[in-house]
Amino acid sequence: MESVKPNRKKYRFTNKKHSFKAMLSLLLGIISLTAGAVMVYLTYLNHGQAELRYGSVLFVCLIISLIGFILAALSVREPDRWYFLSYFSMFLNSLMLILCGVIVYLGVL
Repeated sequence: MESVKPNRKKYRFTNKKHSFKAMLSLLLGIISLTAGAVMVYLTYLNHGQAELRYGSVLFVCLIISLIGFILAALSVREPDRWYFLSYFSMFLNSLMLILCGVIVYLGVL
């Protein structure tokens, strides 16, 4: 005979919300990472010869990701919030900052 388990629904009784700064930081991180990846791909299609506009777009992506990282760091300090988006957007923006650093380092060589 099969044992019948009751269908229990899991409820969370909390009033925590996602931070607006974290959502904005995530959006900035996605935009900057996408634009940076497109610029790297276009440089690859151009046989490694980066045009001036590619560099300027990458510089703007660097500034956007720096702003996104600061917003994510500020959103972690807010009380009674869900912090997953904050940490994930910190990761995305850090990834873009590292990518820009690697590109600048390889350009110097």
